[in-house]
Amino acid sequence: HLLWILLDHKLHPGLRKSPKKSFPQMDLRIPLQGLHGASLVVSLRGSPGTPKKTNKQNGVVPVAPALSLHGGQPEFTDDTFLLETCIMEEFNTTPRTPDGIGDAVKAKPININCLGLPNLSNTCYMNSSLQGLLTLENFVQDLQRQKQVWDPLSEAQLLREFLAIKDAHTSSDINSKSGLLYSFKDVVSVQAPEFRDYEQKDAHEFITSVLNQMRNLSPLLQDIATCMGQTYTCPVERNMVFQMENIRTCKRCGKQSRRDEVFTNLSLDLFPGFSVEEMLQEYQKETKLEYKCECGGRTSGQRSTFKTMPKVLILHLKRFWFTSDYRMEKLHYAIKLQSNLQVSGNEVDTCYSLVSTISHLGYSAEGGHYICDSVHPDDSPDKPTDRWLTFNDLEVFKTTGVSVCKQQKESAYILFYKKQEEEVVQQKCQRPQI
Repeated sequence: HLLWILLDHKLHPGLRKSPKKSFPQMDLRIPLQGLHGASLVVSLRGSPGTPKKTNKQNGVVPVAPALSLHGGQPEFTDDTFLLETCIMEEFNTTPRTPDGIGDAVKAKPININCLGLPNLSNTCYMNSSLQGLLTLENFVQDLQRQKQVWDPLSEAQLLREFLAIKDAHTSSDINSKSGLLYSFKDVVSVQAPEFRDYEQKDAHEFITSVLNQMRNLSPLLQDIATCMGQTYTCPVERNMVFQMENIRTCKRCGKQSRRDEVFTNLSLDLFPGFSVEEMLQEYQKETKLEYKCECGGRTSGQRSTFKTMPKVLILHLKRFWFTSDYRMEKLHYAIKLQSNLQVSGNEVDTCYSLVSTISHLGYSAEGGHYICDSVHPDDSPDKPTDRWLTFNDLEVFKTTGVSVCKQQKESAYILFYKKQEEEVVQQKCQRPQI
């Protein structure tokens, strides 16, 4: 029966040419991508016929009789290589659940009405920050797949609380979500007491604190992983962290000095009418610096450039500033938000796509409201349809990336850009910008 399913789906030309080819009773063990040594065991029993019922529990995939997941090494025979290759292609191109197991049947569309987060009282900054981070699938999956390392550790409560919110993201139980948000906020506040009360806070400061706290766990978790015979890679380091190289050049003798600086996000000055790309270029321009050189020169130029490129580039737009009399004001400059962004580095240019934005609504710096716009979780990164969602605490509604770029040009505050895969870089970066 499995063979006929594969033929019906036209998965492999070699099988279509000989549809009556028969296979003896056998068990095929096929390696699977991304499952760390797991393989798919397919039990073939005779000729095509009516499919048997399959158990949906314990990793059994309901696509054919006796289809299940087991750990182990791949075993190939010459007679079954073609069929194994065909099945492997089908599995490895099928959408995965968060646990990495392929879904033989298309997953049910997400009920967007359940994706909201309740406001605990002036906690829109936290809700918007969480929605932005939850959009980053690779970041979340890196946390999930290393749970065995950090879960027993009491110091890793922040990671547990974050994933608990992820697990409850599609739940309609508002009370349960409220409890999880209270717990997450309390854990963050242990090391960042400025977030303990229920006054209005800055979303950029909150995200920076959360990411830094996750990073600070890395040395301890790496030691624990070593003791377990495993490895641990900090999800923040792997996805968000990047290095900027600061180059200082003496204007008199030309002597240069270089210094590397590590970031999880970059703060950009706002310029009216500028695009995001242009503001990045302004950041990297040479600036005048008063510095005494060994040659006696007192003026140097300093410029910054990307030494490494992150998988996720988080950009903070500096909409708030202090006046000469130390009052904070908000800048309402309209900028050109770009759905695709080309970033120049030391060696190569890198193309990014906008996947989420956090916007600050309101006229004053003393008050306002944060919302988050993100790519729809059902949208395919390979074939994007420009489906987006707006998260306004508990309220969630549909929008598009085009609308977000137009509507939030005066209020966008934090931008999440995801690095494009090499095979789609040229196509994506050459699209018209919004």
